[in-house]
Amino acid sequence: MRIRQSAAAVAIAGAVVLGIGACSDDADDTSTSASTSQAADASAPASGSAPADESGAETPASELTSESAQQILRVAVDAKSSKEDVEKVVDTTIPGTVMMVQAYAKASNAAGYTPDIYTVKSVAVTGDKAEATIAVKSPHAPMPVDVKLNYAKIDGQWKLSSDAVKMLASFGQQYGG
Repeated sequence: MRIRQSAAAVAIAGAVVLGIGACSDDADDTSTSASTSQAADASAPASGSAPADESGAETPASELTSESAQQILRVAVDAKSSKEDVEKVVDTTIPGTVMMVQAYAKASNAAGYTPDIYTVKSVAVTGDKAEATIAVKSPHAPMPVDVKLNYAKIDGQWKLSSDAVKMLASFGQQYGG
C-alpha cells in the first residue's frame, strides 16, 4: 500500500511540477475551462443539501457512498470550483485548507489531472470518519494508481478531510512544486 501511495505521489507531483512550469498569464484553455466548469456545475451540491447520486436523488448526509465521495472529491479538485463550493465539501476547521486545495486544483488541472481522472472505488465508514480508495488515472502513466483519502462528517455533512487536502498538496511539494 505504501508503494502505491508513493507511486501516486510521484506521478501527481511530477505532473503538478510540470503544470506549474507550464502556467503563464494566458495559459487558460477555453475547451478545458468549459469542460471542468461543467463538471463542477454538475457535481457541486446545492446549498444546504446533501450531494445527489447518479440518479439525481439526494444521498442522506448520514451515508457516505462511493458516488457521494466521488462528487465531493471532484468539486474539491476542480480548479473552476468557487471558494464557496469548496467550503461545502472540504473540512475548513484548519485555516488555509481551502486555499491549499484550490492551489493544488489549479496546478494539477493545468498538468492534466482534471477532476474526471479521480474515481472513488470504495468507501469504508467508521462512525464520523471514512477512508476512500481512489484510482487516479494519470495522463502520464499507463495504469491508474490507488490512493487513500480520508473524509470526515462535520456538522452532519461529509467532507474531504483536512488530512486528505494536506496529502494532495504534498504531492506537489515533494519536488519543489
